[in-house]
Amino acid sequence: MSGLNDAPRGGAGWARPSVILAVFAVGFAVYTVLRPAPPAPVEASNQASAGLVSEFSGVATVSDGDTIRIGTQRFQLDGIAAPSRSVRCGDVNVYRAATDALRDVTRSRQVVCRISNQPDAQGQSRARCRVEDIDLNAHMVEAGWAREWPRAGAYAEQEAAARAAERGVWSPSCPADVWGP
Repeated sequence: MSGLNDAPRGGAGWARPSVILAVFAVGFAVYTVLRPAPPAPVEASNQASAGLVSEFSGVATVSDGDTIRIGTQRFQLDGIAAPSRSVRCGDVNVYRAATDALRDVTRSRQVVCRISNQPDAQGQSRARCRVEDIDLNAHMVEAGWAREWPRAGAYAEQEAAARAAERGVWSPSCPADVWGP
């Protein structure tokens, strides 16, 4: 009678450990040659994502005449400066008037901000923001509630128009030092 015990001694047969190991080694070699290409490098993915975060949109909360917040992101309007707290022109608190002017144009509307490459001196993001076809930065300067800052020419026309029309902080009731020392 033949049975399992009739197999020759000495390990002859296909189930020897060295044969199993050889089969796995050949299989692994074939896999490494034929495997699919690896995914794109992580650096390329980060660069693509970085391009997406250069623009934010949403309903804005106005902090003051040149600062807004969309969600948790806070933006200083790039290229302009609004009056500081407690600045008055006659009976008008121009800090509050500038804040209210920006709030009026953004109220319950979609604001889109494109972040500048350079943050401000405090490390806060600077941005050019729009509501539909209104450039908020230019609007605030032209309305007289902000000035071009730094003096680089970006909003020189709007500031000249506001000065000529004596709008906002350019009214005769504003002191010459409204912008501080």
